[in-house]
Amino acid sequence: MIHQMRYDDCEMRNNGDGVKPIYQQREQRNKLALKNLETGMKGKLGKLNNLQLFNFNISAFSTATTNNFAATYNTTNAFPANCTQTVMFGISGLTGKALFYNIVGISIVFNNTAATTQIRMRYDSYVQFYTLQNINGSASSLGTKIPQPAPLYGNGGGSVTYTTTGNIEGHQYLSADFLSDYNPIPQNTLGLRASGLALKSIVLNFYDGEDLTNLSIDVQVYVDISSVSSGY
Repeated sequence: MIHQMRYDDCEMRNNGDGVKPIYQQREQRNKLALKNLETGMKGKLGKLNNLQLFNFNISAFSTATTNNFAATYNTTNAFPANCTQTVMFGISGLTGKALFYNIVGISIVFNNTAATTQIRMRYDSYVQFYTLQNINGSASSLGTKIPQPAPLYGNGGGSVTYTTTGNIEGHQYLSADFLSDYNPIPQNTLGLRASGLALKSIVLNFYDGEDLTNLSIDVQVYVDISSVSSGY
């Protein structure tokens, strides 16, 4: 005769080595899982949610049909004047103050609304951004450029000109390339601290004439979410 063991017998039975009943093991696992969720712990892999993204799109920068496009922005507003063409982090309007994050990566790709047209882009196509900080005493959420960390002196010897000061070169900015996976922010650092980004330049070079009204730029800004604060 075959004796069929009841399910509750299996649940309650020990294996003779002091192992707790299965239902007790499940309860412990459930409690541990809830505790991990509450504390942000993720087991052996560590905390997995430090890296997050700010995504935005840049469009309507030109209505031309051309092989080459170049535009510069925020050329005259030196620190502490506010920038335009900006994206500020952690705020939804023009009032209040943005939040600071450590930017650990940035990448850009084209978004083409004319899906039947293939874009053939040349090298030396990129977007540059100023890193921004909040303006103390201002009611606006718009940020201002972050100056270089220390003065620079450049001497070209008469044949080369170094520009190290002024509205543009006296402030920090970074470049992101369309045709490269290169991350402009070194990976062995904590990143660039900023409360936002402002356009410095857009430079595009194509093999064929492109209708720029069909093109926009998707930007992915990688940030360490644990670095957020209201101060620099």
